[in-house]
Amino acid sequence: MNLAEYLSPQRIVFLRNRSKAGALREMVDAVCRSTPELKRDKVLQAVLERERTVSSWIGPGIALPHARLPGLGTFLVALGRSRAGIRFDSGDGQPVHLLVLILGNAQDVDGHIMLLADVARTVRASSLVERVLTARSAAEIYRLVLSGGEIERERITPAVFAQSRLVCEHAVALAQEVRAKAIMLHVDAMGPLDFLPYIPDTIQTILVTRDRAAISGKLASLGAVVQVPFPGLNRTTQVALSLLFGLSQGLFGKKDRVVGIFGVPESGILDTLMVIDVDREVPTFLPTQSDTPLGDVEPQVLERVLQIATDLAREGREGRSVGSTFVLGDSERVQALSQQLVINPFRGYRDEERSILDPSLEETIKEFSTIDGAFIVRGDGVVLSAGAYLRTEKPVDSLPSGLGARHTAAGAVTGQTDALAVVLSQSTGRVSMFKGGRMILSLEPPKQ
Repeated sequence: MNLAEYLSPQRIVFLRNRSKAGALREMVDAVCRSTPELKRDKVLQAVLERERTVSSWIGPGIALPHARLPGLGTFLVALGRSRAGIRFDSGDGQPVHLLVLILGNAQDVDGHIMLLADVARTVRASSLVERVLTARSAAEIYRLVLSGGEIERERITPAVFAQSRLVCEHAVALAQEVRAKAIMLHVDAMGPLDFLPYIPDTIQTILVTRDRAAISGKLASLGAVVQVPFPGLNRTTQVALSLLFGLSQGLFGKKDRVVGIFGVPESGILDTLMVIDVDREVPTFLPTQSDTPLGDVEPQVLERVLQIATDLAREGREGRSVGSTFVLGDSERVQALSQQLVINPFRGYRDEERSILDPSLEETIKEFSTIDGAFIVRGDGVVLSAGAYLRTEKPVDSLPSGLGARHTAAGAVTGQTDALAVVLSQSTGRVSMFKGGRMILSLEPPKQ
């Protein structure tokens, strides 16, 4: 699901009204003109009611107003641009220049949240936003959205081009020879796609990227996508996370063999070729032989938590570093091992209003990260509580020395349940993952 799939040039609006209600009215008018069967007043009422519940502002200059309508057969997206800026309920007090209105079916809660998350990733790409704000026509904006607003990388020399081409050709030949199930291609390192050889239908192509929103156009037609959202990974950790997400998405199994092609991000060069037996590699970073290594945690939920933890490590809150713990999955057993340190701020809300996949909830999550205690998140992304104290009984003796109370609690709770935990260290900015009672990954803090 992506922004371009549900947007049309007829629903791209150059906004004239600088008030929030007026701008939303202009966008609803555009949607109803392109879809006459919609009742304008009912659509506008649904959008405004959703805004009264919580502001759809998601970051500097951007908002994603949305609503779910009974009987709507497909998603509808409209994009509004205001150079002057719209007075909005923004977290930074600044005007909003880009509005993306999303209308979905009232019954399709999961699809609605997934589209919201995908659109949020797309519009947060600064290259796209900057180009949209300077575009001269709706047709130009539509072309930018279709292309993802990608900025062309520097020209690569013939020698570099030849190297990437040879690596890919050898990868395909090797994958056929060793009967690999899939080829994992690190697209963040790639320059032009012209060097890609033909890949037989018997071999699945898996695209590994830091940002799913960057996969568009010709690239999107190549294969499935695995998002590894943490920046600055070394090759070992990059491969480990790629295998974890690919295995969890069912793209390959533990008994399969995978050929990986990797390179330094943004270099335009693919320089590393690996043959990976999944069943031998998985135990090096996961203490379980389960066919579902994330338990009941959906891969996109872990991706989202890693993104939020990364942002918190880089930005902190109000100029100060923060530490936080997210416990994902097996929520009934985790809740039985926890108690609230403060009144639960997520109690009483509907599931769709407290999904960690909803970009409009991101600032709330980051704000509550300053509260002592852990976030408890259901496997499908619903945030059950914040400020929870994990009161485990069995001590953990397999953790590296020097780790604090957050890491100890995360190790203990994952040792007694099938949950997975993500811990952000306040002192070092490192993001660690726990499963089965031990730390399975420790990721370097992102560069400023």
